[in-house]
Amino acid sequence: MSNVTTEQFQAVAAIVSNKDIKPVKSATFSDKAKYYGFYKRATVGKLLPPMARFVSFFCDNSRLPHNAHDFSLFFIDDDDTDIESRPKSRPGMLAVEGRAKYDGWKGCQDMTKQEAMDAYVALAQEQVGQPVTDVLEGK
Repeated sequence: MSNVTTEQFQAVAAIVSNKDIKPVKSATFSDKAKYYGFYKRATVGKLLPPMARFVSFFCDNSRLPHNAHDFSLFFIDDDDTDIESRPKSRPGMLAVEGRAKYDGWKGCQDMTKQEAMDAYVALAQEQVGQPVTDVLEGK
């Protein structure tokens, strides 16, 4: 699966969220977390680490913390929007669903938006089947 268009991605996301469409294979809890992570990465952007909200404070690399080994984590992508809607930290261990969603989104941290859309559609095609294939073929 490569280079899914935004329109195809949105159509597949509507199919996945439609309760009336019966999937070929039921989604496990882990699959649902993957769906969430791929979708959030493709639509919102990266899940930023907690220090990222202080990017505006760090005007140049000399002001970065001495233990910041990967400077790329401290900079916001051009395609990222709505920074304030991201969780500030990982939910606690009793918030099972919230923690799974957070981990699913964090698992997509190194993907591009295009890779996340492609992965979402590939997972949907594997689990939902023909309705997704029809969207991709333009039927």
